[in-house]
Amino acid sequence: MRTATILVFTGAAAAMLCAQSPAFEVATVKVNRSGENGDRHPDLKNGILTARNVTMHTMLRAAYDLHESRIIGPGWLDSDRFDLAGKAPAGVPDTEFMPMLQALLKERFQLAVHRETKEMPVFDMVAAKGGLKIWLFDPAHPVARPPLPANVTSAMVASNGVFTMPELATHLTGAAGRPVLDKTGLEGRYGFFLFWTQLSAESADAAGGSGPPDFFAAVEQQLGLKLQPNREPVEILIVEHAERVPAEN
Repeated sequence: MRTATILVFTGAAAAMLCAQSPAFEVATVKVNRSGENGDRHPDLKNGILTARNVTMHTMLRAAYDLHESRIIGPGWLDSDRFDLAGKAPAGVPDTEFMPMLQALLKERFQLAVHRETKEMPVFDMVAAKGGLKIWLFDPAHPVARPPLPANVTSAMVASNGVFTMPELATHLTGAAGRPVLDKTGLEGRYGFFLFWTQLSAESADAAGGSGPPDFFAAVEQQLGLKLQPNREPVEILIVEHAERVPAEN
């Protein structure tokens, strides 16, 4: 079952919304036809926007803080590539990145989206029986990153406390393969180290249980969290329209 959400702003409310949503002072958006494999995800640091060889799906993920599995649209969202560069107005903090990127996509790609609620397979992120192994971030007592364990292929590190629990759930979604929803009820920002290896069935048999943990085991062993399968209503983003060629800079 899907439930559409429609937001309408009129009069003073609309004027206030516009005033609270700054736009990039200068920005360029270009099609990338290099054929390269690597990319640089959209990022705003010290007021400077950079992105290279990214798909529209990647830009939407950065603009709306949703994993690709929760963004639905035409097939070219995953094929066409683009480069972005821009500069935020003086005094606008980097935390305004998402609304500014949303505005840029609407301006240059004529992007039109709406949100719906759809029931789908998810993982509920809860505290494991053994207790939490992540820690509340304390800037006065930073934790040094340990060396990468042997035979580990993937890592997720947040020793500087950049993750709230909902943000952690969002970042775990990619490796989990379906949306991860925070059900811990924990507030604050946390630090953690997560190392794992994606093993094939043959590799797992050869390791005989002595090799590095797979993703789900690592989450429980190293974070003290458990990902429980479930089906729940989840907010998704529907792309109604987007031009494949951005407007001129």
